[in-house]
Amino acid sequence: MIIPVRSSYIRRKDMDSVLSCMVEDSAEPGAFLSKFLRIAKEQLGFDQGAAFRSPVTALSAALDCFALPEGSTVALSALSPSYYAYVLKDKRLNPLWLDIHPDSGCPDPGALARAREEARLLLLFEGAGIMPDPEAFVDFGIPVIEDVSESLGAFIGSTRAGTLGALTLFALEQGGLATAGGGALVYANGRREAQALRNLSDGLPPELVMTDLNAALGLSQIRALERTFERRRELARLFEEALSRSKHAALRLPGEGEPAYFGLPVVLPSGVKEVRSYARKKEVDTALAFEGSCAALSLVPEGACPKAVSLALRCLVFPLHPRIGKSAAQKVSRVLATLP
Repeated sequence: MIIPVRSSYIRRKDMDSVLSCMVEDSAEPGAFLSKFLRIAKEQLGFDQGAAFRSPVTALSAALDCFALPEGSTVALSALSPSYYAYVLKDKRLNPLWLDIHPDSGCPDPGALARAREEARLLLLFEGAGIMPDPEAFVDFGIPVIEDVSESLGAFIGSTRAGTLGALTLFALEQGGLATAGGGALVYANGRREAQALRNLSDGLPPELVMTDLNAALGLSQIRALERTFERRRELARLFEEALSRSKHAALRLPGEGEPAYFGLPVVLPSGVKEVRSYARKKEVDTALAFEGSCAALSLVPEGACPKAVSLALRCLVFPLHPRIGKSAAQKVSRVLATLP
């Protein structure tokens, strides 16, 4: 059986929560959503949050909190998910594309300096489990919306992913670090943004808000986050040791700390098809780590971000998720240690 590159880890207890939502006659509409937000506040340490039906809706709402006029410039990495570009276009905001450092996949210092000078806001997507150097965001000068959908749990020094921005977005889609079966959470790290998010979320139609069924699954998943992170760490130690015996290396943090282990992103100098074919023959699935990014889907003007385009074509992600058992872990390790 092929080991999938990404897989949601849904336990029986998670489904019991969903079933309770389905059969609970006495619960008011939104009761499970309220519980989800309360537990998320406790686990993630924020005061004000809102849950949406999709990451697209969540990003759109987060941008609305800053009331940017049409035509404003918003900076974003070329490795950001493609839906970022569509949300900006829908809001008539102009993208400022940022190139990345090839060792981490994070925006490089020159790109961040350009963002501070030319943009009104930065969308900071932290892909493949890697967060950027927190020092780069001290007194940054413009608001930051930090997307930790793939980096929640990462840290550098004493700074954790999810604390760099005025607002933080965490998608809860299938195959993510945690899942609600769909949807996203947005939470505020500052008083002003908390009030703006509260005002916005209070006036949202129910069709844009996360449903109770999704919230019931998300509630159980958020409660188990630390256990999930620990299992990912255990697998990562095994896989990183195996990879060290090959000629390849993984993306790495730009500082001392720990990534979120959203898969194992391996950077290849060439021969991506050969490596994928080899892993597939050994029943290990792989995917391009940034296959859904703006750079990979040619949404970035040609020549604007060459390092991002190159990394999108050369960075493969290998399975690293809690559904991997002992025998599957050994299989992945053997493949990593013997990559061509």
